[in-house]
Amino acid sequence: MTGLLFRSAGDVVSRLRRKQGLSDNELAKEAGLRVGTLRDIEEGVPPTDSQLQDLASALEYSPEAIHLLTGEFPERLQQALVEDPDRGLEALEEAYDVETLEQGPGGGLPEPIFSTERGKLYNADCRDVLPQLEEESFDLIFADPPFNLDKDYGEENGDDLAEDEYLRWSTEWIDEAIRLLRPGGAFFLYNLPKWNIHFGDYISRRLTLRHWITVDIKFGLPIPGRLYPSHYSLLYFVKGGSPETFDPDRLPIDTCPHCGGEQNDYGGYKSKMNPKGVNLTDVWDDIPPVRHKRYLHRDANQLSLKLLHRVIGMATEQGDRVLDPFGGAGTTYVAAELMGRKWVGTEIHDCSPIQERFANIDEDRSYIEEIEQDLNVLFSADAIDKRLEYKEEFGLNFEDYDLSESIERSGQERLGPF
Repeated sequence: MTGLLFRSAGDVVSRLRRKQGLSDNELAKEAGLRVGTLRDIEEGVPPTDSQLQDLASALEYSPEAIHLLTGEFPERLQQALVEDPDRGLEALEEAYDVETLEQGPGGGLPEPIFSTERGKLYNADCRDVLPQLEEESFDLIFADPPFNLDKDYGEENGDDLAEDEYLRWSTEWIDEAIRLLRPGGAFFLYNLPKWNIHFGDYISRRLTLRHWITVDIKFGLPIPGRLYPSHYSLLYFVKGGSPETFDPDRLPIDTCPHCGGEQNDYGGYKSKMNPKGVNLTDVWDDIPPVRHKRYLHRDANQLSLKLLHRVIGMATEQGDRVLDPFGGAGTTYVAAELMGRKWVGTEIHDCSPIQERFANIDEDRSYIEEIEQDLNVLFSADAIDKRLEYKEEFGLNFEDYDLSESIERSGQERLGPF
């Protein structure tokens, strides 16, 4: 009689360790094991009877209890249940409230701290919430975890872990995210290249890597003794061989911010360019940092709404479900809400900036309208205005382009003379 509640004894040990707030170094020392041995066990290597005895003792559980949590009933309990299953069921119902049992491992989901018609936000550690969510139930998972740079995110900071502990912590929530992703769904992971090198290798064993996207950093700071860091890494995976949805926006031609002239020479191919704009590449140099107080919703770093608008629009359709385990300032949730997607989020720290942001969501709505105004056109409205202004001075024109989409979007009737 078995039932798989967890994947392995190591998985049980890992969850009990986290529940007690122990690091793998601390538990290994208490159990008299090498740290490497404990990590192997937590990754699925079956422990010996002696190792399990030592780990159970260190965690203040019996080895039989560890076996029970894996779904393996002790032999004497199996015999008793076979002889009188009703009695066994009654004993369990007396020991635990039936409603609690039905909620599953971990006691079920907590009450959301905030919700809308489309989404729910939990003020909790994502590792406590994600295991309670339904398997393969999300079309898009976007994660922007702490970068382990010792940033101050408030209480329970945890952003200054040893490198091996940070990687282990990351694989815990990554494993759950992969479990929750639907076939054909997209998983985006935003982090420093230093960390995404590790995560790219780890996740590629179970998902298909589509792109390593470079996101340019504006106004980055130089670091002595190293090359000037100027980009973040955005990994894009899908579950299975191909994405269920892949619909990237096209961008306007890159133009001079002063006169509207083209920054690139398109040679004799101008007339053949798609009237909806230029193909999106895997280098994103048009994502602005969030510096202006109009868009900044918390003291710590905050993602650009433009970034999440692009990711959500590319990888989902209206009505799809989006998960972000690291809420931060709530950028993913606001973008999903305004774009007609359902969403679920967790944030372990103060959620009031997210709640306040939703209370003033019209500001983000206006920004999204600005973003969408200049998508899927050859020339942005601003570039059209500047080209008209400097038409005579610089000999600018539009004669070589199909401007049907640009004219319709900008409402610019003065293009007639061109």
